[in-house]
Amino acid sequence: MPYKKAYLWVTLVVLLTIPAFWRGYFGQFTDAPWEMHFHAATATGWMILLATQAWAAHRKDRLALHRALGRASLFYFPLFMASAMVIVWSMAKATAFGDSIIYEAHGEGLGAYDLLSVLAVAWFFHEALKERHDVHVHARFMIGTLFMLLGPVLARLFAIPLFITLGGSYEPPVVFYAALVVAQFVIAGIAVWLWRAAPVKGRRPMAIVALLVAAQLVLFSVARLSDAWRELFMAIGATSPAIWMALGCAIGALVAWRGWQAGKRRPHKDTAPGAVPAE
Repeated sequence: MPYKKAYLWVTLVVLLTIPAFWRGYFGQFTDAPWEMHFHAATATGWMILLATQAWAAHRKDRLALHRALGRASLFYFPLFMASAMVIVWSMAKATAFGDSIIYEAHGEGLGAYDLLSVLAVAWFFHEALKERHDVHVHARFMIGTLFMLLGPVLARLFAIPLFITLGGSYEPPVVFYAALVVAQFVIAGIAVWLWRAAPVKGRRPMAIVALLVAAQLVLFSVARLSDAWRELFMAIGATSPAIWMALGCAIGALVAWRGWQAGKRRPHKDTAPGAVPAE
């Protein structure tokens, strides 16, 4: 099973969310809107699930736990996707009706960036389920879902020193854009490093991660220049969040079901330690 220490790195990402989102969430926890609480809880839960599964996968006496968490993820994933879509809605609302200079400058770009992240996470989870009998592919697709959560964390962390050094010369939206660019290059570099270290049959997931991280940056840059997309995105903010919760939940349930069914039809290779045998 690859990534023996992956649980430590996932745990580190969980811890880094505290300083990254301190100003926008943890520092004003009681005043934060419900959608932020919902997404914070489900995204943190997803990362904890990844960390626990990675830890259990490398311990023979904990394989039953890995297997149980794998089954539980089928029911948890729709909640995670529902919260992700609600966050996209909240970003659209902030772009249309908020008073943040960041969303005023980059709202439509961040919305496109996040929509691609949501779709990528869904696809990675589907592929992880489909390839659950091949440890090298399965594990890397599961870790791939984490890469789509890294951008917002690292961008906010990198923004802190950039604001200190460049804040007097550049407007906050410019500094934030620079921080996001740096974050995407770092994430893509990590993905390429993991791709090079993987065996041939395990390289595809990290190659796709690197390409998607690059696509996120391109999409962010292009989308924020489109007036048509900005108008459409702001229109999303005027709709009911229940629509986007339901859509996210439906997408998550469909992905989980189709991925699980596809995995039953896949030929056995190196069966993942916690994978449930095909039926």
